[in-house]
Amino acid sequence: MEDFFIQIVESERQNDILEELKKESLPLVIWGNGSMSYSVRKILRHYEIEPVACWVDHADITEVDGMPVMSIEEIVKKYGAVNIVFGHSRYELADAISEKEGIHKCFCLINVCYEQWKHLTYEFVLTHKEEYERTYQWLEDDLSKKCLTAFLNCKLTEDFHYILPVYQEHISYFSNPFFEITESESLVDIGAYDGDTIRDFLKVRKCYERIYAIEPERESVNRLRAYISKTKLKNIDVYPYGCWNQNTELDFCEDQESSGVGSGGETKLKVYKLDDLLKNKKVSIIKINFLAGVCETLEGASGILKEQMPKLMIMAGFDEWGLIQIPQMIKAINSHYKIAIRYAAAMPARLILFAY
Repeated sequence: MEDFFIQIVESERQNDILEELKKESLPLVIWGNGSMSYSVRKILRHYEIEPVACWVDHADITEVDGMPVMSIEEIVKKYGAVNIVFGHSRYELADAISEKEGIHKCFCLINVCYEQWKHLTYEFVLTHKEEYERTYQWLEDDLSKKCLTAFLNCKLTEDFHYILPVYQEHISYFSNPFFEITESESLVDIGAYDGDTIRDFLKVRKCYERIYAIEPERESVNRLRAYISKTKLKNIDVYPYGCWNQNTELDFCEDQESSGVGSGGETKLKVYKLDDLLKNKKVSIIKINFLAGVCETLEGASGILKEQMPKLMIMAGFDEWGLIQIPQMIKAINSHYKIAIRYAAAMPARLILFAY
């Protein structure tokens, strides 16, 4: 396994993006106004970096967080040369956008989602060398292994360019080289949000057996139910709960970016073992997209994973632990699972773990 660690960059943090941003004198503009833009605005505020505008070409609003929302032409006309920080995940566009008139530099934040702002250290990688090696051995194909190497090097250096050679734009939950989506699927969408994953699913397969949408955040549940009602979708059950390894109540924090369970949450959330919530139900696909509680969720679905062995799709790149703990939990529950990883976008947090 020495070949794996030969590929890992030893000198960490070759780029300290936030420190570089603080030294820049040109106006800073955030490109995009989606959920990731919110995360970027949050970390910039924390480090006392003030952007002057939000770049959106076709916007239905004129202001966000006190900043004007403008086209890049309007921004350049008003401010002259500017720096751009990406507020979306299309990092592969950075080099080309840097050539655009009026744009001096582009910055892509590597540690941004779910407030996972700390840097990965080479000391941490060495400390957990055997666990990363175990994951590396479990991965089914060479590209998955290259994705793991790229993940660690990107996080160590804060340079997204490590990901570009292994990123494939067509990859998504339901479009991947590991399994097909049939017309008899029963999808469990854990972290269903407002139905975004369901919409992606329906682009691939209009016909399905059942969808179980699990979403604890109240506003998202309301939007999800409105979407289901408006589109008149059938055979969809909505569960306004969380998933865990026991049936209980946990502290829950509702936040635009990082809603989740944990101490200090302002409300109580009912959480259930998936084995109990969907007892005697057919489950063929499980999707998970959140940071805290993934392993507990899998543990609470151990019966389903053993007996039905559904296909799993899990966002596993939010922090340094995901690619250690999640594969270990899956293999501990059912050793027959094969594991692979692919990037859904050219950034670490968009790394999907497939188990099948």
